[in-house]
Amino acid sequence: MHLFPASYTLLSREALLAHIRQQYDIDEPRFLHYFLRGMNDTYLLETETARYMFRVYRADRRTISDIAFELDLLTHLAGKGVPVSTPIARRDGTLINAFPAAEGTKHGVLFTFAEGTERRVRTADDSRGFGQSVARMHEAASTFASGHPRSRIGLDVLIDRPLDVIGEHLAHRQEDIAFLRQRVTELRERLQPLIDEGLDFGICHGDLHGNTNVAYTEDGRMTHYDFDLCGYGWRAYDIAEFRLAREIHSGHDPAEVEALWSAFLDGYRSERILRAQDEQAVPIFVALRQLWLFALCFSESELIGAADFDDGFIDGKMAYFRALTI
Repeated sequence: MHLFPASYTLLSREALLAHIRQQYDIDEPRFLHYFLRGMNDTYLLETETARYMFRVYRADRRTISDIAFELDLLTHLAGKGVPVSTPIARRDGTLINAFPAAEGTKHGVLFTFAEGTERRVRTADDSRGFGQSVARMHEAASTFASGHPRSRIGLDVLIDRPLDVIGEHLAHRQEDIAFLRQRVTELRERLQPLIDEGLDFGICHGDLHGNTNVAYTEDGRMTHYDFDLCGYGWRAYDIAEFRLAREIHSGHDPAEVEALWSAFLDGYRSERILRAQDEQAVPIFVALRQLWLFALCFSESELIGAADFDDGFIDGKMAYFRALTI
């Protein structure tokens, strides 16, 4: 039977559970819950004694080399004592599962469960602790090496590709796209001297919100997870996501943002050097992260629908860039 081409398929939960039972030497699985549809599909697996997370990567987003790089990084960080969710080997010793699907081969990995809960970062103590944890992770990653290639988080990823995607969706708003291109040119011109001066470059998590992708326990322990956006990049970009998240979650309250950001920097610097030029680059990377997210929404609309990304959505994004002062 000829299958009609598909952009995205959701694997059968029952078939996936049967696969896990066959391939993994763990206690008898009881339930497999479809937990989250994000940039990948995430499942919560429960056995009689433990919980695990199973991620299925989209065929159009991640190659097997990308995934192997991520898993190498997690294994390295765990070996350095950084609390992270780590991959679990199959019975044959391999880490990555392959699932032939209509749109191509999807890959899946079983991970340890990060104990604790996600929570809002609202206090200086939370920010300081998160800054310390991120600094330790960056420092531990400084000796990381992988034999699996993965794209760097460079200006092509942060500027060039996003502008191309946004331009395709703003064809009916030529004045806006012209303004956005000019504004981004200004950001690049502000950033380039700092790059030339020498920004800290190394392994980045890629999605350090502070309120998600990290589990907090009652006794203050943090476990980092979801390294899907990891790669080599500027550390100032990595920590810029934390500042952006504070701006959004505070309702753009300057006093709250500055208090939490200052505490984060104090925590980071208590564990690792953060040079002046890296701190100066953060506001620029905050704006470029917004550009990347702008484009991501349009890219994801091909799979989740364009209803939420109409002219009202565009108006909001353009208002941000028109009001931007760096």
